[in-house]
Amino acid sequence: MSEVLQITSPSVSKAQKREYDNINELPDEVLISILARMPMKEAARTSVLSRRWKKLWTSHPYLVFDGSNSLRGIHYRSEQVLESEQFKYLNWVNDVLESHHDAAIDEFKIRFYLDQCYQSDIDDWVRFAFGKKVQRFELDLSSSRVISHVQDSGYELCSHTLHFQIPLSLTSLVLKQVRVSGEVLENLLSNSPFLERLCIGASTSLVHLRLAGPSLCLTYLEITACARMKSLELDAPNLLSLKYSGQNIEIRFIEVPNLAELFIGGMFMETCTRNYFLPLVPTFASQLQKLVLEMRVDERKMKLFEYPILSQLKELELQVRARDHDSLLCLTSLINASPSLNQLSLELSWSKSYTRRRVMKVKRHHYNLKEVEIRGFVGGMVDSEFCIYLVENAIMLEKMSIDPFTKNEKGGGNCFKVERARAARVRAEDLRSKYGVEDKLFQVPKFLLKFTY
Repeated sequence: MSEVLQITSPSVSKAQKREYDNINELPDEVLISILARMPMKEAARTSVLSRRWKKLWTSHPYLVFDGSNSLRGIHYRSEQVLESEQFKYLNWVNDVLESHHDAAIDEFKIRFYLDQCYQSDIDDWVRFAFGKKVQRFELDLSSSRVISHVQDSGYELCSHTLHFQIPLSLTSLVLKQVRVSGEVLENLLSNSPFLERLCIGASTSLVHLRLAGPSLCLTYLEITACARMKSLELDAPNLLSLKYSGQNIEIRFIEVPNLAELFIGGMFMETCTRNYFLPLVPTFASQLQKLVLEMRVDERKMKLFEYPILSQLKELELQVRARDHDSLLCLTSLINASPSLNQLSLELSWSKSYTRRRVMKVKRHHYNLKEVEIRGFVGGMVDSEFCIYLVENAIMLEKMSIDPFTKNEKGGGNCFKVERARAARVRAEDLRSKYGVEDKLFQVPKFLLKFTY
């Protein structure tokens, strides 16, 4: 399409003009299909080509308004700067919606920091999208960079805004930093027979949520950082994946016969005890295939845990906060409770401690573990001890990937991180020599030690 946009230039060749004429002979449906594969802003630029092209882009089925980049650094400047950016964003969205003529849209996304001052405009956008039978709807009003506003001043999605012809066409619903109650969500789901994906983040109005019913199509549920939430009840026969990270709440699993992926984190994982959370797991332990846990190493508490046998678990991801005197060997009980485990991923974040201890040894064979990924590796006693444990006890281990950076870190441009990465590599080289595992570590494809920068 870049050549099409250049045809008004006096220097265009005859071949380019012929190509433009050939494109112009295509029916509107085909041209709209081509424009749908372009970002919306790029598609809008084709309106200058001719009278016919002026309206073609207004049938674009993917309305994605991502203004998050313009928020960078705003909290370092004045409120006037923020208000100016918000005014520009509102004009952009409203102008596009006024121009849009198609009867239906596939996707509608709002990504920008807006609060309850813009309630009326956002209500209009919601009505527009639902009135156009939107399938994938996202309202992300959050920004980690704008920190001077409390969440209670956020936009509220009310039931009176959602009076539309039912059933709705929704297949995916994402709401972030939107005040929405359990009652409104339950009403939405009861009128959305095709909804498969629901994500709620940082809602201060969500307290109780009950998702139930044989007609519920929901396969993925994500609830994060909802500070006032107290309970979640799930009777969801089609649910495949659940992610919960937040306060310690009551979770009731009534019926989840297909639940295969579980993510648990936040204060819920920090405060759960053997008597509270673990009794819930056996109801679906035998069907879990992937488990992700955010956790802090607490050897005393973890010794009390009696993990159920996770007989079908293939992937285990542990996002661990540890001190430099902790022992990661307390995690081996969970690994041992997963006899079919094939992939282990460990992400480490560290805090300093001045306590010292001796290196520990544990012998406990794992017969199916083939791939290990460790992020946040520094080469200290704690992570080195754990690496040696895996090398000695994972009988079928084929690949170990060691990365000094976590997922949220970037290697380039930070001298401290680059130096830390170099030091981690040196320590890993010392590690293999000291423990005499050189042949095993570097035998391909039997075992591979990979450093990522």
